[in-house]
Amino acid sequence: MRNRAVATAAPYPCAPLQPGRTEPDATPDGPGVPAWALLSVTWLNSLGSGILWSGVPFVTERQFGFTQTENLLLALAESVIYVAMALGSGPALRALAARGILTARGWLAGVLVVQLGASLLTLAGARGVVVAACVLSAVGAALWPVMESYVSAGRHGGDMRRSIGRFNVTWMSATAASLFLMAPLVARGNAAAALLVMVPVSLASLALLRWFPRSPAAHAAEHAHAHIAPQYPFLLLATRFLVPVSYVLIAAIGPVLPFLVRDLGVDDSLKTPLAATWMVSRAVTVLFLGSAGFWHGRWGTLVAGLALLGGGFAAAVLAGNVPLAAVGLAAFGAGQGILYLAGLYYAMSVGGAEVDAGGRFEALIGVGYVVGPVAALAVGGTPAGLVAGALLTAAAGALPAAGPYLAWRRARQRTPR
Repeated sequence: MRNRAVATAAPYPCAPLQPGRTEPDATPDGPGVPAWALLSVTWLNSLGSGILWSGVPFVTERQFGFTQTENLLLALAESVIYVAMALGSGPALRALAARGILTARGWLAGVLVVQLGASLLTLAGARGVVVAACVLSAVGAALWPVMESYVSAGRHGGDMRRSIGRFNVTWMSATAASLFLMAPLVARGNAAAALLVMVPVSLASLALLRWFPRSPAAHAAEHAHAHIAPQYPFLLLATRFLVPVSYVLIAAIGPVLPFLVRDLGVDDSLKTPLAATWMVSRAVTVLFLGSAGFWHGRWGTLVAGLALLGGGFAAAVLAGNVPLAAVGLAAFGAGQGILYLAGLYYAMSVGGAEVDAGGRFEALIGVGYVVGPVAALAVGGTPAGLVAGALLTAAAGALPAAGPYLAWRRARQRTPR
């Protein structure tokens, strides 16, 4: 993965205007995506993402009788697909755009059409749900790097942080809402019907693309350089370890949450709302940090996020009652929100808001999703084993993040005061 401190070009080549067309590409001073359209598409598709990554384990456990191991294996398959697609999205779109075959908006339209078709597979029962989950995983990996480029391109510094903050609060609130909205279906034993929400989501999103320019705004190198503090590249390298670590723990707890809340004696109608506690906490945390200026550029922010993440995970998994589980999940969500926001901001700031920068960021998420189920499968089915195995794996992944910090200290010592 090659890191560039300053962007040197637009996210990818823009296809020339067709004869008779007057619609321009987005530029820093030209038309961009109206915030309401961008955030509407984000919220709608994040509703589906929430159902996919956090709701499907409840679907398979409640409606089709999947075991904990089967849930973890399905999560592993989805994750491998996600990593491959996230890494390939940027190069594929850039190649198509260079040949004038496809624009970013056209790419999004194609992805949404595939999403619509995949959601209908859930009508085919358990096998349909499994296939749909794998296809929708690929869809998400193709969708979000491009959306993140639209969010960040042409913005720098505080403007970029606010834009990313709004984007994060939007998708995080949607993923939390998805578990609340599917609660009645879980209670009635028809949870798989929740995946059909992707049909109206896809249709509405396709209609909203008319307000998207063909390409994200250009990302002026001279403006980006003025907002990149000396420690940003080092912090970016650290988050490239910590973001996957956070998703190791998400992927380890997600497939087993249906069984954890069942063992607490939670009513079926309240299972998914309790599971959504960490998502609500994450959204609130990002809402606060998105408008605050004290956290970026500070190593202590990453340390606090990691501590909340690990402590909350252990408390949630080992909880003997619902209140303790809720507190643990809330701390877990706050820690994950801190690391996610920091990771995305440094990735898009240092990476120049390119689709490849978003693709690498999403691929890191996918790596965490791959390792999490593997770690959970390796330690057996007890809560204590899950905590020990997941936290040891997370610690091993987080330890290399100390390297960028030490490199930053050495760089400061060499810099004349």
